[in-house]
Amino acid sequence: MLNIIYKFKYTIISFLLLILSIIIIVNYANIETKIEVFLPGYKPGKPITEIDNPAVKNLVKMALKFGDKTNISIIYKSDIPLNKPGSLAKLRLLQSKLEKMENVRTVISILNYPGSEAYIFNDSIDIENIPDYLKTFISRDGHYALFLAIVEVNGQVEPIVRRITKDLKDEPVIVLSEASVNNKLFDELKRSMFFYPIVMFIVILLIFTYQTQCIRAAIISLFIPILASLYTYALYFFFGGYVNVLTAMVPSFLIIIGSAYPLHFYNAIFRTEDARKQIGIPIFFSMVTTAIGFISFLFVKIPAFREFGVLVSLGLLIDFILTLTTGHELLNLSKFKSKRPPKTFGIRYFGNHVAMFILAIVIIAVAISPFIISKIKVGLTSTDYFSKKSDIVKGYEILEKEFGIRDSIYIVLEKKAGVFLPGDNKIIDKIINELSKSEYISSLDFPRNVPITVLVLASRTQPLLKHYIADGKTIRLTVNLTTSGSENLDKVSEIINNCLKEYNYDFYLAGTPFVWKAVNDSILLSQIQSLIAALSIVFLTILIVFRNFSEALKLVSPVIFATILNFVYMALFKMKLEISTALTSSIIIGLAIDYSIHIGHDYNKTKNIFTSVKNVGPAIIGNALGIIGGFLTLLFGGELAMFKRIAILVSLGIATATVLTLTTLPFMLSFGDIREKVKALRKRKEVRK
Repeated sequence: MLNIIYKFKYTIISFLLLILSIIIIVNYANIETKIEVFLPGYKPGKPITEIDNPAVKNLVKMALKFGDKTNISIIYKSDIPLNKPGSLAKLRLLQSKLEKMENVRTVISILNYPGSEAYIFNDSIDIENIPDYLKTFISRDGHYALFLAIVEVNGQVEPIVRRITKDLKDEPVIVLSEASVNNKLFDELKRSMFFYPIVMFIVILLIFTYQTQCIRAAIISLFIPILASLYTYALYFFFGGYVNVLTAMVPSFLIIIGSAYPLHFYNAIFRTEDARKQIGIPIFFSMVTTAIGFISFLFVKIPAFREFGVLVSLGLLIDFILTLTTGHELLNLSKFKSKRPPKTFGIRYFGNHVAMFILAIVIIAVAISPFIISKIKVGLTSTDYFSKKSDIVKGYEILEKEFGIRDSIYIVLEKKAGVFLPGDNKIIDKIINELSKSEYISSLDFPRNVPITVLVLASRTQPLLKHYIADGKTIRLTVNLTTSGSENLDKVSEIINNCLKEYNYDFYLAGTPFVWKAVNDSILLSQIQSLIAALSIVFLTILIVFRNFSEALKLVSPVIFATILNFVYMALFKMKLEISTALTSSIIIGLAIDYSIHIGHDYNKTKNIFTSVKNVGPAIIGNALGIIGGFLTLLFGGELAMFKRIAILVSLGIATATVLTLTTLPFMLSFGDIREKVKALRKRKEVRK
């Protein structure tokens, strides 16, 4: 009995740590879905007031001044045009229902907007003659109405919005707000933490079972990274970590990547008596270089990226340790009970002619890549998170198509001296008329048919007007942006600044779109920083390990080519450079360099490229198929489009790197040997002469 315990000591320890990890995760797990997690300076669980960012500061300043908590846009679809007699009956019922809801402070719509009663006849809207400022609330064809619900919140916004959305589920409406996006993200993240790992497990299990010819070995190869994921999360939660849209993907990445180490180990058992000694070194350096690809996110200022990089790197280290301890015990047992050796897939080196042909195609593609890559757009919006079938995306499409609105920002006007007077009405009219001429601005919303002094007085008793009037010295205009306006916020800001500089007001611009812009600006910088850091550190690591500059350059070439082509694929599929796609380059670098290391390490021992490809090629193919199959599962189920973009790009990148590693890399590694053989042959001929 003691001999069995000693023989499987690491397995027993791993099982005890598993129980402890589950207890920690159940008691300490937290999820964070806000867009602010992608801003430099964000601290999980802390208020956004601690973020040192102008866009956030203006948003907070405005919210405090006007008493904002959250605004909810509710798009109502009428079964008959709202200009037909009696068509407003259902609209009034919905308005009444919204106003009676708990936490709803006020509701603004075409029914109660100041001055709108002049355009309501026979319980219908005179759509043809309504002024521009009322067109914000009625679609061009009269089939849609827009309600703005001002919600008062004492704690978390998201539960209240979730309750309101649930109460409206039987109504023909779509509820839109940042809280709605957060709720949808929360649901999808919870789902992705369970659904995708399970599906990935099944897909990779089938692939590994076929390659290893042993279901026990395939299960163990997947069981080890699952253990690593749970240990990693336990440590993360124990020290106060929050799962966000990036860190929720850690288990999926560890299952896909970490399963490669036990797979290589099991294949090595059939080639050598001491697999741990022989394969441990290349697996270690594979782990290090892969971790470098992720740890490069430490050079990024965005906390969510840094946490994701650290967690995956930590998980890979734990996975490596488990492979050489628990994996060593269990995989040797699997080999002892296995009846067949792993499949080779018929892998062999296809010769120099094939390699040169593929290399020529890649070089041509890389040469023209700058012209293709230049077409990639940079940016992320709330709809970029989700697939087209999501209600969030459908709602924004209706806003754009039927109301001509994509996003809204605010102009907060403050009187430098005194208070707003009737004479300010004319100035506000001039500002609105001038800004409305811009192609970037759909409309501006501010009650204009009532003297501003009356509005200020009435705002003390009418909650609706508090949305526009903070006090006698501070008001705000809602600027509804077109799609091009949302994509050109700098230009919009410039137009507004030029318009307002001639008036005697202090002002600032605020709104969630500016926060998204701050995130987008940091994404581009983060991509450049992480990419340069990953390539540099990986190359230096390879150079230190192989101690030959020329050989190190050859070994990283498949990764460099695959990284460049990754951006080409992005352009061809018309993907933006945003949070999800910004991850893929470093991921490909971290994953694909493993293949080069295994080929290079084996070649240094055999000095025969045909033998090296035959030795490690099957495990590389098995791992690549596992990675591709694992990531492609992200295409199925769920509404998070960003996961689907990662799936496509990483799968294409790994496929590209695998082909290059098994064709062009062997050619380049053996090129020096070929030249030496040619020189030796020439010398022999000269001697004979």
